[in-house]
Amino acid sequence: MVASKIPQKWDGEADIVVIGGGNTGIPAAITAHDKGVSVIVLEASGGMASSLAMIAGGTPFTGTDLQKAEGIKDSPDQLYDEAVKVSGGRPDLWRALVDRQEEVYRWLVSLGAKPERVLTAPGHKVRRSIKFVGHGPALCKILREALKKSGVDVRYKTRARRLIVDNGRVIGVTAESDGKTANFKAGKAVILTTGGFCQNLDIVKEYGPHYADLVPTAPPTHQGDGLKMAMAIGAATEGLGLAVCPSMPVGAETLTFVNHGLSGGITVDRWGNRFGNEATEELGTYTEKHKICLDRDPTGLHITVADQAIRDTNAPPNPGRETIYQADTIEELEKQLDIPAGNLQATVAEYNSDIEKYGYDRKYERRYQGMYWPGKAVMPINTPPYYAVKNKICLTSMKGGLKINAKCQVIDQFGDVIPGLYAAGEIAGGLEGIPHHYYTGRMTLQAFTQGRISGDVAADDPGA
Repeated sequence: MVASKIPQKWDGEADIVVIGGGNTGIPAAITAHDKGVSVIVLEASGGMASSLAMIAGGTPFTGTDLQKAEGIKDSPDQLYDEAVKVSGGRPDLWRALVDRQEEVYRWLVSLGAKPERVLTAPGHKVRRSIKFVGHGPALCKILREALKKSGVDVRYKTRARRLIVDNGRVIGVTAESDGKTANFKAGKAVILTTGGFCQNLDIVKEYGPHYADLVPTAPPTHQGDGLKMAMAIGAATEGLGLAVCPSMPVGAETLTFVNHGLSGGITVDRWGNRFGNEATEELGTYTEKHKICLDRDPTGLHITVADQAIRDTNAPPNPGRETIYQADTIEELEKQLDIPAGNLQATVAEYNSDIEKYGYDRKYERRYQGMYWPGKAVMPINTPPYYAVKNKICLTSMKGGLKINAKCQVIDQFGDVIPGLYAAGEIAGGLEGIPHHYYTGRMTLQAFTQGRISGDVAADDPGA
């Protein structure tokens, strides 16, 4: 076991020390603070370095006002059944999430989050994924403002390095700030909310070497600090072999998130062949589809193709930085994209023919336009001009981590709770058990909800 020595002097003391001030750490800190305990948050960056800003779809919640207004029948039990089936994750962890998620939704709204639309997401049988006004960046701002308003003691540019253990119990943490070492005492508990390890290539290579060349898009602080600290004192892990999982696309030329307005079109590989249902999949998820793409081409290159009619239904709010290829014919577009002659033409012709004759795409059973157009029938690609964007698959988040119980308490290698140590959000594993079967939206659901659970339970921890 490797831990810091118990210091003779503490540089800060609180009932709870939260390591990480992102979209899990802030809910944990505010929840504990609201229960009347003192909290210190240690954040490695100079602000809120949260992967929440990258959210692409929505966050699944049941029983929302938007669902009720549209007559959508849903329940926590239905969400639970779907999530366990699709993800293969641990039932006890999913049960804890779904039992708390309706309260978490109301809490976010109480902070100022404004629900805008309810979307259909891959792997979900009903529309329940909530897109908030302003999306991830707006939610980040709301959480930052709530943290500031709470008066919780936040130490920015303070990177936690090692846990401090006394007689088997975690009692604090050693951190670095401005080149100096500082020790923080936790009277009740330490909560790890440090996110994943996308930006630590050594760990990525260890647990997902075949994806080591993918573009990491998580904040620079996602170095696996919390994972390493906990493992150093004997914490068990769960799902680390599944953790490195291909995620959403970024522009191939810019390596930034695409903003092209071509969603609703088709996606093909570098040879012009489709490789999955672009809208939704009953049994799998988009990460599984991206795995198929990577099996064909380890670079992760794939191309989004659409026409003017599709683009008119999905105009981007702001111009992106990626190159948008444009042509009056599919043949000309094919040449611009260096796709073998005739391949893209054949793909589009087959796709359009199915939609014209049968009303849907028979190859991958695509019947709908996508999550942003609930219930809208799939559209053909036959209105010039035609557009395309080259993409690459990236790593946004890790899908495995420390082993925890339903109370977010960290479990050791022998199956016992490590006293005084909690983990929540991306750093925690157990919610995925089938390779590449990510249940869409669960990263943000996990972050918000486990943040609330860990803060709640840790506040009641009796301490040493």
